[in-house]
Amino acid sequence: MAFSFRSDIKELINVAAVRKFAKDHGVDYQGAKNIIFTNILLAVRSERLSEEIVRSFIKEQIWYGKNKHNFFIEVDEETIAHYKEKDSLLEYFSNRGIHPFNNMDRIFIPEGVSLARFEYDVNEHDENLISKLYLGYIEKNYTYHFDNQTPVFEPINTYVCVELDLLNNLLVLRVRSQSSIKSGQDVNSPSVTANYLAKKYLKRFEDDYGFEYLDGAAEEMKNTMYKIEKEMTNFIELQFKPKIEESQDLINNFTTQIAENLNLPSNTEPLNLPERIIGLLERAMIMKNEDVIKMYVEGKKGYVNMFDFKDDRGGRINARSQHRSMPIQTSDIFFDTRETIDEVKLLDNLWVAWFKELKSPEIDEEIQDSFELDLDSEDEDIDISVSDNEFTEHERKAIRIKTKIASYTGYYKMEFKRYLIKEEYNHVLSLIESFR
Repeated sequence: MAFSFRSDIKELINVAAVRKFAKDHGVDYQGAKNIIFTNILLAVRSERLSEEIVRSFIKEQIWYGKNKHNFFIEVDEETIAHYKEKDSLLEYFSNRGIHPFNNMDRIFIPEGVSLARFEYDVNEHDENLISKLYLGYIEKNYTYHFDNQTPVFEPINTYVCVELDLLNNLLVLRVRSQSSIKSGQDVNSPSVTANYLAKKYLKRFEDDYGFEYLDGAAEEMKNTMYKIEKEMTNFIELQFKPKIEESQDLINNFTTQIAENLNLPSNTEPLNLPERIIGLLERAMIMKNEDVIKMYVEGKKGYVNMFDFKDDRGGRINARSQHRSMPIQTSDIFFDTRETIDEVKLLDNLWVAWFKELKSPEIDEEIQDSFELDLDSEDEDIDISVSDNEFTEHERKAIRIKTKIASYTGYYKMEFKRYLIKEEYNHVLSLIESFR
């Protein structure tokens, strides 16, 4: 059967990803997406490009791409022990008639749920051990619209991508969030949201493979989010601290005199007045120079858009700026909650823009702008704009990767705010790991 691209796969893959792939493999990458796909197809049929290379590209785009919702669940080590040795893993699946394969791009509208990928990575230090297991699923769901008040359903592929990290005993479930998707041809059937899919497949792994889940990773992430927020906001404050410290003696003398006038024990009791005034001056400097928050400089990992947490009485505090265009560090709520945050040292949700330098800015910026145009996320908490990739001549060339990290009972979730690229995903995960 001659190689070709299904129309739903062409629709699924972002034009920027197709353009970059064509460019990297010497295929004409100019023009609209359909034209680029045709150029790739002709290159395969003329044997100028390997079909397997193209299928590997499609697999990666299906695996990441639109699947911007990433769920992380800690798995009990004993329940996955037999997956860690290569021979044991292969025997386990072979006994079920399953051998390593990838049909992510070949299964279309299956009846029921179909296993579409079973592959693995071996440990770099011992090829007899497995480091990561990949299980891809495809199921048939339905989009719908109303025609003269009558619902009309169209079947579609829904992709569920599961990775089992056997080094960290962590299950990663990657899915796409879509609107107006139903599990069956009935408007009253369950809506196929990201959370719906996550719960469904976590239960499947319990029933089919005997997985047991733990809460440790989710609780640890709450403290990790605090560390991320603390370092990123401190990075901004430290840029202004030396200037303010030039007035340290003036502040000490002033607060000492005020404390004496008010018959306070000292300028640090019962309240540290110099520290409070220095904090206010830092805030004033940040508000005066708020562009510095989003500006990239070497060593800066990113910046915080907003966050929320529970205080020591269980009340939820939403620390976010009143206007989306205003940096969180210029918001009253940020300064009002600073001490409470440092006491709790736990966050429940954190919105972060991470920096990643471009290797070839002149070439990559146009492609990166095309990735930014993929805005089908249901979460609108962050103002997403292509202008985020515009830089002044004084900045190094870098892109901003916007994410939301949220911790729940039993799992934590990372949501990317645009088309998900494997390299950027791994970059963000490595940055988060650096805070643990």
